Amino acid sequence: MQKRILVIDFCNYQDYPIGGYLSFARSLMESFGNDIALAGITTSKEDPVGKWFKKEICGVDYDFFAYARFNKSKTRHLIPDRFVSFVLLSLFKKRILKIGINNIFLQRQELLLAHPSSESYNICYCFAGLENPLSISKYKYASYFSNWFENEFFSKLKSVKTVLASGDDMAIKDMILRSRGALSGKQVFKFPTRININVFRPLNRDEVRIDLGLPLDATILVTTGRLAPLKGWKFMIDCFMKLEKSISNCSLFFIGEGEDFEKINEYILYNELKTKVVLIGKKSSGDVAAYLNAADLFIMGSFKEGWSTSLIEAIACGVPACVTNFSSAKEIILEGVNGFVIEEHNEDSFVEGMKKSLKIPRPVKNDNVTVFDTNRMKSDLLKYWELV
Repeated sequence: MQKRILVIDFCNYQDYPIGGYLSFARSLMESFGNDIALAGITTSKEDPVGKWFKKEICGVDYDFFAYARFNKSKTRHLIPDRFVSFVLLSLFKKRILKIGINNIFLQRQELLLAHPSSESYNICYCFAGLENPLSISKYKYASYFSNWFENEFFSKLKSVKTVLASGDDMAIKDMILRSRGALSGKQVFKFPTRININVFRPLNRDEVRIDLGLPLDATILVTTGRLAPLKGWKFMIDCFMKLEKSISNCSLFFIGEGEDFEKINEYILYNELKTKVVLIGKKSSGDVAAYLNAADLFIMGSFKEGWSTSLIEAIACGVPACVTNFSSAKEIILEGVNGFVIEEHNEDSFVEGMKKSLKIPRPVKNDNVTVFDTNRMKSDLLKYWELV
């Protein structure tokens, strides 16, 4: 029992809310199986709330503690999820910790703040993104609390035994500087997000298109991830409109869900793009891999990212990519080999980058990302985090 890991997160560990936190938690589950226990939220009416129970997820029985029940059809709530998760963990932490597991994995800053004592437990904290989350929050008033929040977080982080960072070297260095000495003397280990290369691998483009019912002669662009402002959806659509002036029979598929779904749909209708820009919605990892393999090009217009799981999934599928210069982009993209990184959010530059990327033969070089296979996650994690 003492060598097990307790993962605490604000997700149902299945399909809600979609994003990098959930993807990383799922990778942990694939790697450790029921050697981990899960505390989070539930979206099932059958699950009890406020106590430990056994829950089957993908054929594996986990010890599960649900501290709240959520409606997964809602992607934006009146009260920020960060505040809700902080309050809920504060209320239920004694019940959660009664399971008697001392190895605790966290990847959300507010959950570390709510944890009773980071010195009494063997905590591994993993930065999913290296920005101050309140400074880039979709809730405008959150910025007023951003400095206080980050100071409190770094103060708590001092006593954490293992710190991992899903970001590139520059972003990690900037984060350490922002800690104002809180992380001095503490080594921060670079730990990129992981993917299942048995799922995300190159397939025959035409065969996949036939299976998906997509035209063989079209130029198809795909982007995946959360439908949110910081992901740059408007920028990508505007660039697509310029690209289609020079490339006929061109389509753009958005795969994912998020709070901006309706805004994006309205923008598509306003620009009369209903037949050309398609919101596919949330898909399973196998379906995401299929759409990536059906694509001629993967694009991302993000303003902020940690280590981009969406991008490494695309490159693993052998698809060329054109992306903006967010954290991790230049470590994943080999310029001119598997794609291009565009420095600024300049539409003309991005369109030129897309045109150049479309000329790269596929499958593109992907061995720089296939090293992040989930099969290696357990051994890689235990190199840095010694369980007790």
